Amino acid sequence: MINILYEPLPDSIQADGTEYKIVTDFREWVRFSDMMNDKELTSEEKAVLLTGWLLNAPKSVTKELITAVIDFYKCKSLEYEYSHDEESEQEQAVKPPVFDWKIDGKFIIGDFRRYYGINLLDIKYMHWWEFKSLFSALPDDSQCCKRIAYRSADIGQIKNESERKRIMRIKQAIAIPFEYDDEMIGAVFGKV
Repeated sequence: MINILYEPLPDSIQADGTEYKIVTDFREWVRFSDMMNDKELTSEEKAVLLTGWLLNAPKSVTKELITAVIDFYKCKSLEYEYSHDEESEQEQAVKPPVFDWKIDGKFIIGDFRRYYGINLLDIKYMHWWEFKSLFSALPDDSQCCKRIAYRSADIGQIKNESERKRIMRIKQAIAIPFEYDDEMIGAVFGKV
């Protein structure tokens, strides 16, 4: 874990005993997310394409390299490691997404402008981890946070019927298109 307040943000990753310089601008990592969510690409194609975010080409694409790139994307070195219950991770894997960079892009632009005075369309460069830190720090009344809250609301926990219906209408209006794939269906039924 690094301390973002005084340690430099990384511009490389380590995998297979080699240091790889990596693209760090936030726009590229939003693009990376789009690539990873592209259902028309196979896992093998995604593994090859993710090397496009490295400035020096690897000799081969290994599991360690893939993990290092994904850890960079997840800003893993900024997060405190909590122990997770495996069952809750499986349950999370089959839930519809609560945020999408493309669908919610206009709200990200608006929230950054409103809360930080940053015009994401004009800014020349921002490190991905700085962007993610600012995104994570958006206040609860930001459009992004409201959308996440509505999409993740557990309707079954809302006791008031009119409030439950109101939240359900909002959830339906802002839902992210989502289909279960075979792997997710298998996880629901315990056939991982």
